[in-house]
Amino acid sequence: MGAALFGFSKLYGEVPGAQAELLRVPQAQFMPIKVPQGPPDERFLFLSDVLPTAWQSVQYAATPEGGTLLVLGLGPIGDMACRIALHQGLRVIGVDRVPERLARVSGRGAEVIDLSAVDDVGEEVRSLTQGRGADAVIDAVGMEAHGSPVAEMGQKLFNVLPKRLSAAIMDKAGLDRMSAIYTAIDAVRRGGTVSLIGVYGGQSDPMPMLTMFDKQLQFRMGQANIKRWVDDIMPLLVDDADPLGTEQFATHQVSLADAPAAYENFQKKQDGTIKVVFKP
Repeated sequence: MGAALFGFSKLYGEVPGAQAELLRVPQAQFMPIKVPQGPPDERFLFLSDVLPTAWQSVQYAATPEGGTLLVLGLGPIGDMACRIALHQGLRVIGVDRVPERLARVSGRGAEVIDLSAVDDVGEEVRSLTQGRGADAVIDAVGMEAHGSPVAEMGQKLFNVLPKRLSAAIMDKAGLDRMSAIYTAIDAVRRGGTVSLIGVYGGQSDPMPMLTMFDKQLQFRMGQANIKRWVDDIMPLLVDDADPLGTEQFATHQVSLADAPAAYENFQKKQDGTIKVVFKP
C-alpha cells in the first residue's frame, strides 16, 4: 500500500500507534513541519492531520465558484471541511445526526440537515437546490457509516476472527458500510463531483455503476497528502483573525491516561466529544 499510518493496521503499513510520550518515527527527516514564532501552538497542531485532510477533500470536490457543497459527516474532518469551504465563499450544507456537531457547523454559517429528522437526504438536498442537487459532495464518513445493519454485523464478526484470517478477508472482501457513499451519489447533481475522504477498506464493495455512469459523476479520493497542502494552509494560521477557528477547534484536552475514556466518548458521541487533544 502507498501509505503507512500510525496505529492503523496491516492494511496501511502496520506502524505502531503514536499516542505515547515517546515513539520512533519512520522517515522522521521528512515528517516535521517548520512553523513560525508568534501564533499559539494550537494554530499549528492540526497541520498533522485535520487541516490537510479537510483541505484536500475540499480541493478534490472542486466546487464551482458560488456553488453548493454538501458535507456528509461533521466529525473533525467534516467540520473543518465546512470551515474551509465557507472561508472560500461556497454555500455549504452539512449532514449529521449529532446535535453538538450540527450546532458547531451551523454556528459558523453552514446550513445543516439533521439526519435523524429526514427520510431522504438526497430529496432534502434537491429541495434546497431547486431540484438540481449539490454541485459536489464530500463523504467524510466512510466505512463507519450508520444505516447498514448487515455490514455492521459483518464488521463485528470480522473483529473477532483470528488475525491471519481477518487480514485475508480484508484483502478480498467488502465489509464497509456503504450508506454514506450511496447518499453522496444520490445527492450530487448530474455531472457533479464526489470527494471521498472517509476511509473505505473493502475490495469488493458493491457500487451503483449504472447510476454513476448515467449521472456522469467524477470521483476523487485517497489518503491525505499532508505536505502537499501545508503552504496553502499556512497563511490562514498566521492570520491574527484565525479564520478557521483552529484555537478553539478541540472540544477536549486530556492526559494520555484518560485516552481510553476519551475514545469511548468519541465513539459513542457522548459529552460533546468532537476533537480530543492528548497532552502527555
